[in-house]
Amino acid sequence: MLHNASREAAPDERIIVETPFGRLRGERSGAILCFKGVPYAAAPVGALRFRPPQPLKPWAGTRDALTFAPVAPQPPDPGFYPGDPDAMPPIPASEDCLYLNIWTPAAAGPHPVLVWLHGGSQIVGGTSRPVYDGAAFARAGVTCVTVGHRLGLLGFLEGGRIFGECFRGSGNSALRDIVAALSWVRQAIAVFGGDPGRVTIGGESAGAKNVAALLAAPSAKGLFHAAFSSSGGGDTVHAIDGADAVAGRALALAGCDVRYLQTMPVADLIALQTRLSGEEVRRQPFRAVLDGAFLPDTPQRLVPRERVPVLMGTARDEVAALLSEPQRASAKAPQAWDGRQLTHLPPSLMAEAEARALRLWPGLPANIRRLRLLTAEEYELPSIRLAEAHAAAGGPTWVYRNDRPLAVGPFAGLAPHVADLGLIWNQPGPYGTPTALGERGMHEVVATFIRTGTVPWTQYSAERRATQVFRMGGAELQMDPSEDMRRIFDGLFHL
Repeated sequence: MLHNASREAAPDERIIVETPFGRLRGERSGAILCFKGVPYAAAPVGALRFRPPQPLKPWAGTRDALTFAPVAPQPPDPGFYPGDPDAMPPIPASEDCLYLNIWTPAAAGPHPVLVWLHGGSQIVGGTSRPVYDGAAFARAGVTCVTVGHRLGLLGFLEGGRIFGECFRGSGNSALRDIVAALSWVRQAIAVFGGDPGRVTIGGESAGAKNVAALLAAPSAKGLFHAAFSSSGGGDTVHAIDGADAVAGRALALAGCDVRYLQTMPVADLIALQTRLSGEEVRRQPFRAVLDGAFLPDTPQRLVPRERVPVLMGTARDEVAALLSEPQRASAKAPQAWDGRQLTHLPPSLMAEAEARALRLWPGLPANIRRLRLLTAEEYELPSIRLAEAHAAAGGPTWVYRNDRPLAVGPFAGLAPHVADLGLIWNQPGPYGTPTALGERGMHEVVATFIRTGTVPWTQYSAERRATQVFRMGGAELQMDPSEDMRRIFDGLFHL
């Protein structure tokens, strides 16, 4: 049973609430309350490395919740180009990283809740990235929760083969962390004015792919009531043999007794992780695992079981941010396909897709053709395939695409990966300009979806494929803007 909240506004704008786990001291700024660095599970350190998250023990006294907790251990984030303002800032890191943050209206609730999962290819990122300031959502009447979780080897190393069957399922430790956070939200968010019966999970990039996995995970059922995915999809998963193979390669690279991985200094573990990523045949070796328990099958096959409202979208030029400047600029015939350029399909199938694209667009410059193919393969089509599966099962589904180009910088004129983050979070900077409440920009659309479970355009279906396209100055509904790409890749996906 939840404790009653005790909101004691002090002259220094501190505020105290009584949670089921103990008292928290947060901060009030105008009409917004903020609590940072709130633990939601026991620290996954020592013997708990590579283990499922353990329940949080109550604490005595009053705990300060005024600053962000350390992020999960991770390598430095170079960003997409030198000086990229969206790169993860240097912030203290620790294996003790299972914390969340809350921004909520000071006005009495209950308010709908957004639980946000950050991006970063499952190896970098955290809730203290400046764009994830939840004050904008709180001003829109939403209780906003951002979740930190384990990353890289600590969050996605499948240990069943190398450590023994008692570690089977550790490849989904990060996802289990998120489920633990959602369980905490169900138990405690009412204290902060949030409604545990109206929880939307949302995420971008790796976070959106984690949203897809949670839509399919039996243990997450009932912990959320709507889902938002930006630049995600359900294809970035490992079959169990693939996850075991990655673990075997990690152990071989480490060159040590398997037991040492459980005590290896975290700096050495991150160095090993970086070497492993550099030697993998494809990008993103750290991904959700079809372990037969936490994730019994692919999201496309399982997502119809969870018929919550779903809003998902991508950006028009997603992988521009992942290509080098020469790759973006050269109109010459590109080099042969390399597995490191993509995540899902092998080079032979990408070569077939390119041959089809040449026949469909004979006059298109080679660099633009490859940009479109990689964007479709990595983000656009996986998101559409997930939307199709959800809509076909009767789940309310809406799809959008961000075509709004950046005005300045190395991606000027393009709408690349993460370009819509500032728009979603209503933050200033190179990726967006804040809008006023009531304006129908992306932030207002997402906030409306969180509050109501719907958005003001036609639902997606395989028959109509209605897609809201956001452009400079507004948005328009288009029917099947991805038709050409669906034709090019028809029959090539076999996940």
